[in-house]
Amino acid sequence: MNQSCTSQPVFDDIFSSMSSESTLSFEYSWPNGQNVENNEVDNWELKASRRALRNLKSLLAGQPMLDLLQDQIEVSDAYYKDIIAKSNGKYRESRIDLKAKGITLAQFMEWWKVWMIDMQKPEIKQQVFIDTMVPAHPEHYALPPNNSGIVETIGEHIAQVHIQPLMNPPDFVREYGDPTYQHLPAVGALQDGSILFYILQEIRDSRDGCDFRLRLLFPEAAPQVFFDEHAQHLAVEFRSFISTAFEWNKTKASSK
Repeated sequence: MNQSCTSQPVFDDIFSSMSSESTLSFEYSWPNGQNVENNEVDNWELKASRRALRNLKSLLAGQPMLDLLQDQIEVSDAYYKDIIAKSNGKYRESRIDLKAKGITLAQFMEWWKVWMIDMQKPEIKQQVFIDTMVPAHPEHYALPPNNSGIVETIGEHIAQVHIQPLMNPPDFVREYGDPTYQHLPAVGALQDGSILFYILQEIRDSRDGCDFRLRLLFPEAAPQVFFDEHAQHLAVEFRSFISTAFEWNKTKASSK
């Protein structure tokens, strides 16, 4: 009896120690014994997630998606306008740099120009959106009606923005530019014309491929999440664009 009473606290201490030090882990293998790494299971999940998103966005393509998001877009517009007003015309940089190897700037731009032309063709632009923009980022939802642009997440809100090239950007935008790069300036505006961001992407050839400086300028009063998450957004988006351009160029070369 005494031994039993004495051992119980010891058992509890051992169990408590094991519980506090244990970690959860997984090991997968095929029936033949071949191991499957956890990152491979992550890839399976990502593949399935992309397929599910593509299916849903295809079913909701166009006006059904815009109708679904309309209330959120209206709330977001008011939120963005407040930030723009508080910023008093001042903007600051969100940027991430990318070096791509195996594709030249000329190859990327050739695909980009064809893609941009296709995105302006009413009869095919919705399919082009499904084929290129939907895979490029999970938070690409739809094309705005009648204008160039995108409906996507910006600063944790759903933004409907119209994007247009900007031949003569303001001086404070130009100041971010590096003369060793080609510049692709543009502006992103809300439905009433309020400027939510300026774009100043920069591209150049490198020894092994091409370099990108992926940059947006958001209103100065915007929370930090705008600047952090949109740099992440551009990293994901342009990795997809560059990969698509690479495959497009391979297909074009093989067909000659």
